[in-house]
Amino acid sequence: MQIFMAFIVFYFISAAIFAGLSLDIIIRKLFPGQDSIKIFCGFILYYFFIDLLFRFLWQELPTLSVQPYIVQNIHRSQLSRFLNIRSLFTFLNLLPLILFIPFTLSNVSNTYNSPASAALIICIISLTLFNHFLILFIKRKTIINGWWLVGFFLLIALLLGGEYFKIISLTNVSLAAFTYLFSKPWLCVVPVIMAFAAFYNNNNFLLKNLYIEELSTSSKEKQSTDYKWLQRFGITGELISLDLKLILRNKRPRSAALLSVALLFYGFIFYKPEILKNDAALGSILLGGTLITGIFIINYGQFLFAWQSNYFDGLMSANISIKQYIKSKFILFLSVSTVSLLAVSFYGFLSWKIVVVQLAAYFYNTGFNSVICVYFATRSYKGLDLTRSASFNYQGTGASQWLSGLVFMLIGTVIYLPFALLFNAWAGILAIGLFGLINLLLQDWWTDQLTKQFIKRKYRILEGFREK
Repeated sequence: MQIFMAFIVFYFISAAIFAGLSLDIIIRKLFPGQDSIKIFCGFILYYFFIDLLFRFLWQELPTLSVQPYIVQNIHRSQLSRFLNIRSLFTFLNLLPLILFIPFTLSNVSNTYNSPASAALIICIISLTLFNHFLILFIKRKTIINGWWLVGFFLLIALLLGGEYFKIISLTNVSLAAFTYLFSKPWLCVVPVIMAFAAFYNNNNFLLKNLYIEELSTSSKEKQSTDYKWLQRFGITGELISLDLKLILRNKRPRSAALLSVALLFYGFIFYKPEILKNDAALGSILLGGTLITGIFIINYGQFLFAWQSNYFDGLMSANISIKQYIKSKFILFLSVSTVSLLAVSFYGFLSWKIVVVQLAAYFYNTGFNSVICVYFATRSYKGLDLTRSASFNYQGTGASQWLSGLVFMLIGTVIYLPFALLFNAWAGILAIGLFGLINLLLQDWWTDQLTKQFIKRKYRILEGFREK
């Protein structure tokens, strides 16, 4: 696995170096007849906006067991600086330097002057550090207070909405800012101050939280977390509560859940005005709707039982029927997908077609995709370490995960295409929706069938989860 990961990192670094060295050629081919430096300047802030999203999803928080050090002659400021410096060694910080600096040295310095290119390089480095420390602070705050998570994604949604409806354009702002920078190179001190402010804010937060008392208090708060409103649903509610606690308290399932939240805003990418006007292109909207309303089922469902591998022996020896256990998974999928459907219903302001397509995708996900995930979960025998991050982590991944994704896409295509080709795209969407709805109505029957499949492989699953 280490050799494979090294190969992947080497591939991405090589691709980034190639793209950085060829950026001028790429820009000229994509935007013929236009000033490549202006296109480049208009792209910079847009890149760092996307970079924020990627960092929130994949940048890991540096961790340290502080208890052995606090009682020694080591200052808390040294520990916080160590954490901040160690966090800098990430591919996400290297990527903008590889992409932007070659173009700056070869094009900007030739067209303008050395102070202008030096100022631009300082801005790129400073914005990289600003994003880095800002995301570390936001991710730490979201662990303490969930409203920070809501606020972050709300801000992202507002910026995406402003860009989509042409209220504000990051491209125009970026072009104006960096073009002005070339005439006033001293303005590069602004992003430098922003980077130092983000570092100071993050460092200050760490200093305030490097106390044993605060750490133990937060630990006790986590242990006492309960969802009393779920208890009214009996054993099924308690099992769903277990899943929710598991997601909120562990890195990898929490990353999967955050990715599901982030994808809700991808409608601004999938639902383009030119696509909405063309009924023949509704298949691409259906694909987007299927991912948006079903990404949690796909992400969480591919390791459905493996998430609980650490205490799976205890679950199977408790007074819980297998049917109740599987039924709780279906209800969890249905609940999250319903919330996702309601959350993305605002896309209906763009076009009524989106609402219909998303509803068909919702039925397909809750009726069929959930069944596929549970079925392949009964054939997955690899446990998971929940403390590890989700980024570039293939632990527990096997043939069943790849097959479930393949079946999910293949069956949807097989149902959609014949009706779309014989009649029109709306007929294909109707077929997808009806297929999902029928399976949703047959969910009790599916539960019985999947319970039998699980019982057949129960002890093999248990044995596989014990192997770490």
